[in-house]
Amino acid sequence: MATASITVGANTGGGVREYVAAALDVLDQMGIHYELTAMATNVESDVQTICDALAAIHKRCHELGAPRVESLLKIDDRIDVVQTLESKLSHVIEARKTP
Repeated sequence: MATASITVGANTGGGVREYVAAALDVLDQMGIHYELTAMATNVESDVQTICDALAAIHKRCHELGAPRVESLLKIDDRIDVVQTLESKLSHVIEARKTP
């Protein structure tokens, strides 16, 4: 399973909250687990599904009237261990406890 961070911006001259909400709707419809943060949305799925989701998010933003949609996608795809968003966080928390 891969984890990824997705940031989407729509050049509309206004805020982006309605486009972020639309992106979350796409993720919900695709059954993708995500965690919303103040600067990005973190997801976990396979690489192809993540890429398909980003394409669907772009399409949805255009359908909502955004003439230009920009995105940033960062994927961490490991095949040697199973990792999730939760496991990545817990590893960092454990590392901070170790002197």
